[in-house]
Amino acid sequence: MPIGKTVLSGRPEHASGLRDKRVRIEALRAEASGGFPTETWTTLTPEEWMSKFDLRADERFASSQESAFAETQWHMPYRADMDPDLLDVPKKRRLVYQGRIYDIVAASLIGRERGVEVLTLAGGWIQ
Repeated sequence: MPIGKTVLSGRPEHASGLRDKRVRIEALRAEASGGFPTETWTTLTPEEWMSKFDLRADERFASSQESAFAETQWHMPYRADMDPDLLDVPKKRRLVYQGRIYDIVAASLIGRERGVEVLTLAGGWIQ
């Protein structure tokens, strides 16, 4: 029997009663300003109720500097603007929870449009 949690599995913990975190979804917008293309993050939705599962975290010392990561899995209700079959979710979206940015690594559907499961890496903080 394998040890550890599976990732992007559509586990049964996607029940709506477990969605107790208010998360902001941001979209990447490409604009032309002063003749140069720029990319900015804009709020797609002020808040969406999601469930949060911390999977694993690690901190290492390599190349004379510390390197850390934290993987988190999120479950949310189905949204067409977060459907991985309709757009490149890791490239075009990110999550913000309690002032911290979570970069999306992968997204998958739960059932037939029952929900979306998102795997993230914790990033920096909104200033």
